[in-house]
Amino acid sequence: MTELENFIDTHMTNQSSASLYVSGPPGTGKTACLSKIMLKPKFKKAFQIVYVNCTSMKSAAAIYSAIIEELGIEKPKSSKSNKSVIEKYLKGAHKMLLLVLDEMDQLESKNQAVLYSIFEWPSIPDTKLILVGIANALDLTDRILPRLQARCELKPTLLHFKPYTKQQIMEIITERLKEANVLDIFTSTAMQLLSGKVAAVSGDIRKALDIGRRVIEIAESQKMLQSTQNSNSDDNNKNGDDAIRKVDFQEVRSVLNGVYGGSQNVDKAENEFPLQQKLLLCSLMLILNRGRNKNVTVGMLHQVYRKVCQKRKINKLDMSEFVSLCSLIETRGIVKIISKKEARLSKVSLEWDQELLTSALQDKVLSSDIINDVSCL
Repeated sequence: MTELENFIDTHMTNQSSASLYVSGPPGTGKTACLSKIMLKPKFKKAFQIVYVNCTSMKSAAAIYSAIIEELGIEKPKSSKSNKSVIEKYLKGAHKMLLLVLDEMDQLESKNQAVLYSIFEWPSIPDTKLILVGIANALDLTDRILPRLQARCELKPTLLHFKPYTKQQIMEIITERLKEANVLDIFTSTAMQLLSGKVAAVSGDIRKALDIGRRVIEIAESQKMLQSTQNSNSDDNNKNGDDAIRKVDFQEVRSVLNGVYGGSQNVDKAENEFPLQQKLLLCSLMLILNRGRNKNVTVGMLHQVYRKVCQKRKINKLDMSEFVSLCSLIETRGIVKIISKKEARLSKVSLEWDQELLTSALQDKVLSSDIINDVSCL
């Protein structure tokens, strides 16, 4: 957010035109941060702010009509003149303009004429325009607007919003709960599960907050049902029912299963793992929990995995098959592979929270046996 604000502040101070392309996955705070900045008094005073969400456009060219409407200038008789009317306004005497186009990728067209025209506006002399485009795709300007790279004056500044981490999600949810005076409604393990799962799958804070709301609503419904069933109990029992009941691990897991389902299903995760995937993951957990070196490579993991298989007389995969298996598990979001030139030197990290993965494996005799078998290290 600081980098975004500094960009706008610098060009506001210099009264210079510029363009900025903001990218990032859904729910990473792109629009929220910009909206907060636009509400600051110094920017509201300095700019004429125009915000348009492009998802409502029936065609790419319809953006011109929407901008004219937001600027409050008279529409031409023919829609073909919309672009020239805007450009005439930009060249005239007016307050510095901050034009924000959200979901900008919706303006893609056959030859990208509309997007090229919009990105050319800040280069028009005396326009005093800051253009901010927002979309999910990291490479939108390079992929569909290659001509922008050839002319320095048209090339937008790029700003990427990364997915939220588990710690960041926990901090945001905690702050929201604190504001609502229900800080302790989640148990520690429930909060860890919710934050860790969303961070591993998408890092979408909106999804995390939505899941949190669902869990609380379900817990409250169950509490009301229980209160109704106990309506004939004595006063002491009623007082006990009025106490705040914490949301536990199982309730969060149930909602996560309903939201993600399939391969992301927490309850089904262990059951859906083929034997070789179980062996690999248990070997990784063994290294992380009992090993001295936490910087795990594919080669190191394969060595431990081989010992695990040999001790239990299970057929083991060779290195090439093992690398493919690592890649397969990575597609499920459970591990992350940082590739090196030599596959055996590639780094392996666990993306799921250890408590989450352990909960999926702990009731299985084979899994718990491997995770605690230090002789395989």
